[in-house]
Amino acid sequence: MPSARRVGPGLRGRVMLTFAFGAALVSLALAISVFTVCRGYLVDQRERSAERQAGADADLLGSRLDSAGAYPARVLATLDPPVDSVLLLSWRDEWFSSEPAVGPDDLPGELTDAVTGGTDTGGTDTVSVTVRGDPYFAVAVPLPGVTGEDAWLVELAPVRELQSTLRVLGGVLVSCGVLATLAAAAVGLWASRRVLRPLDTLAGTAAEIASGELATRLPESHDRDLITLVVSFNTMVDSLQRRIERERRFFADVSHELRSPLTTLVTSVEVMRRHDEDLPERSRLALGLVTGELGHLRRLLDDLLALARTEAGIAQDAPQPIALPELLTHAVTGSGRDPGLLSVAGDMRNGVIGGRKLALERAFVNLMDNADRHGGGLTGVTVRGAGRAVEVLVDDAGAGVPAEDRERIFERFATRSGARGAAGGTGLGLALVRETVVQHGGTVECTDSPAGGARFVVRLPLADPP
Repeated sequence: MPSARRVGPGLRGRVMLTFAFGAALVSLALAISVFTVCRGYLVDQRERSAERQAGADADLLGSRLDSAGAYPARVLATLDPPVDSVLLLSWRDEWFSSEPAVGPDDLPGELTDAVTGGTDTGGTDTVSVTVRGDPYFAVAVPLPGVTGEDAWLVELAPVRELQSTLRVLGGVLVSCGVLATLAAAAVGLWASRRVLRPLDTLAGTAAEIASGELATRLPESHDRDLITLVVSFNTMVDSLQRRIERERRFFADVSHELRSPLTTLVTSVEVMRRHDEDLPERSRLALGLVTGELGHLRRLLDDLLALARTEAGIAQDAPQPIALPELLTHAVTGSGRDPGLLSVAGDMRNGVIGGRKLALERAFVNLMDNADRHGGGLTGVTVRGAGRAVEVLVDDAGAGVPAEDRERIFERFATRSGARGAAGGTGLGLALVRETVVQHGGTVECTDSPAGGARFVVRLPLADPP
């Protein structure tokens, strides 16, 4: 059976992808929302903590600087800021730092201008800065209680730990999103398998029916959504089986009715041929034409009956293990051909296939007859291995078959010349070959022979070893 061309994922894949895509969108939205809210909250809390710490340090520093004889650098050194925090004091247009490596040049220009210029910032001014590669919150606070002086404290509060926390939070959210997407894909796969299980059963049953098992039916279902489908399918198959049985009975009746008069005609013509010397010239010519047409009609009837039996699954013998080289030897010699035309590869001398001997022998004889009638004569029959299959190559001495005709010649009543029943053939031989080979689980195709003629390749599966 020809396979349909598959484009993109199947229905099961689309269901799984839908679940995964939906979970990914929901996870992305939740991750962005949670990260945004948490980041805003943590940054706001860290900024407020830095402002409170800077305010407390400013109060303490202001009270100490207001005493007589206080030196700013010494007073600044008496403070104990949090770990990794840096204090910068603007006093009488001079800057003092608790960390010698950090000075006012590391601060943003607008902040130093506001401090040194005495700009009213409304109290505390907080900005984000990066000092020597490390992130900080820079909090500028005017010193209270310092009489007659313009003094500011700038405290650099580190936020590296905050950024590390945000990175961990982002990684956790991304991991959760990936896990949620994978879990949704797994759920989608499970759901699709469960939902499509009836469809798989339907496909398997249809395949069995197509292979000839007409007694196969869908099992009964208690699912109210599937009852209509099951009943309709089984009713359709019942109708199909009854129709095929009627056709088989009709075939049996017609074959019996046709054989009897045809046999009578053939016998009568044979009697007349024995006395053809007593007939006039024109009568003998007419008798020859009738004899030829009766022979053609007899071959046509035999092929029609054989094709009908094959399509209906009516076999003249039971399936059995068959030694293919022995079968082909009998086919070649039994049809009056030279046994030297057959060659068997060494690994196929004991090749065994399973099938019906009479049907396969008839198919191979039809291929040989086709080579003699339409291919200029049979040049060879070769048997060779092909993995777990065996190939039989039938070569002829003709001009080959055009590529556009290599499928058409296997149709009923189609011949190489395109005429129905041309060249003494019935047009059914190759159709019978294909039907027989397909029923044995194999394939047949027409290609070019290395010698220049046509080559018919029959591929059949080898029987499993006992």
